Amino acid sequence: GHTHRPRFPEPGDIAFFNDGSCVHPRSITGIEIENGAISLIKWQIATKEDGTLQIVRVLLEGPCDLKDYVTE
Repeated sequence: GHTHRPRFPEPGDIAFFNDGSCVHPRSITGIEIENGAISLIKWQIATKEDGTLQIVRVLLEGPCDLKDYVTE
């Protein structure tokens, strides 16, 4: 069914991934695939010690090798 919740299965489970609702007031979630591995990430606004804002990448799940998931 329809969901706004992120889903990142354990290796060995069915390869169904969902980044959730993706756009939030202060962050964006996403799925990254790089070098055969998959991760659930979030880009968010953070404040530096000097008070300026920056965008930072936060790893939420993974990385896990895609070959370790069930696809059949």
